[in-house]
Amino acid sequence: MSLDLNVTYVLVLALFLVPLVFLNALVFGPFMKLFEERHERLEGAVERAEAMLERAEEQARTFADRIKVATAKGLEARNEIRAQAQSKMNARLEAEKAKLHEKLGVAMKDLEGKRAEAMADIDKRAQQIAEVTAAKLLGRSL
Repeated sequence: MSLDLNVTYVLVLALFLVPLVFLNALVFGPFMKLFEERHERLEGAVERAEAMLERAEEQARTFADRIKVATAKGLEARNEIRAQAQSKMNARLEAEKAKLHEKLGVAMKDLEGKRAEAMADIDKRAQQIAEVTAAKLLGRSL
């Protein structure tokens, strides 16, 4: 088998290569360049998004730490306020207890005085009742 080259093969090859060169320069080259730029922009966007995500996660961790610190300070302040309120309430309760104890002492003295008066009155009335009873029983006055 021998390969017979004639002008038609060269002409067909030229007709294939010439449009290929022009299309490569006019269409394929710019398309590939555009495709590479798009790919680089996409990769850059992905990297920027990852960096932003890492930054956001770091900010979230910082925020969570700050929330923990603020919560601890809030609890500490609340406990301090409660302790102050408790001591004020205890002081007021002690003052009120002292007042009530004083009033109770006065009331007990007053009650003892009333009791003594009532006992004296009962003695006097018992004496009168005894005299009336004796007078009725004996038929004469004492």
